[in-house]
Amino acid sequence: MKKLTTNQAVIVKGIAGQYYLHRYEPYFEGVAVPRGIFRKKKTIPLPGDLIEYSASGDPDIPYVIEKILPRKNELKRPPLANLDILLITVSASLPVPDFYLVDRLTAYAEILQITPFILLTKTDIDDSNVSEILNNYCPAGFPIYQLGFDNETELLRLKEDIKGEIVAFAGQSGVGKSTYLNLLFGDSLMETGELSNKAGRGKQTTRHIELFPTGISYVADTPGFQTINLAESGITGSQFADGYPEIKRLAAKCRFNNCTHIQEPGCAVLAADPEQIHPERLRRYQFLRGELDSFYDNMY
Repeated sequence: MKKLTTNQAVIVKGIAGQYYLHRYEPYFEGVAVPRGIFRKKKTIPLPGDLIEYSASGDPDIPYVIEKILPRKNELKRPPLANLDILLITVSASLPVPDFYLVDRLTAYAEILQITPFILLTKTDIDDSNVSEILNNYCPAGFPIYQLGFDNETELLRLKEDIKGEIVAFAGQSGVGKSTYLNLLFGDSLMETGELSNKAGRGKQTTRHIELFPTGISYVADTPGFQTINLAESGITGSQFADGYPEIKRLAAKCRFNNCTHIQEPGCAVLAADPEQIHPERLRRYQFLRGELDSFYDNMY
């Protein structure tokens, strides 16, 4: 996230037309309403928006949002702007990894210019899934962290890599998201009680999206990632292929510019070595790509 000036802040939440602002340096927090021009343009400020503000003269709502800075990305579901990093938790033990979910999440992140981090949890309990996970995702170049209570070095590396960024967690239930929220952010986040309680819920309820300042970054409370639907998000088959870094690298050598990497002759992806793209990851790509293409074919 860019360094903010003294008249800039991050929107951490919005409720009933009022927006809560925060900035680390120099420290600032306050409540603001947007200028009427935003309503005229049908622009809705979102959590994660970087904004410019001024004093309103109203002691109850002291600030006015003057400008929303250009967004790096905008998520529809959950409604959020400028997400920097998606922390995808995958268990090295149980539950057995849902690779289809991981593939959807990493592709979605890549397409929206969000950096996907893969967090291997429970490595201190059982590492039986580690080699399979590494073999699947190392060729893509995603940052991977092997986390366990016996590996403080990896936790410190992760803390450093997310410093100053807007991050969100995603992944299967039961993989330890709430545990690592606590390990990463400790009392600075958990004293609110909010995200800790929500992370432990089995069933999510409808509510506003909120960013929690953690002292080193902002963490988004984003249950919508668990049930992400690529087609409903407007992602096409060709865009989906771009969400695979290893496919994107190889595709330049395909015979056809519109190659889907499913069965075309002269496809460099199909001819690739396992070290370039894991065969099972390619098979899952082809299945998910087929689902997307069928969805759009049935629309017309």
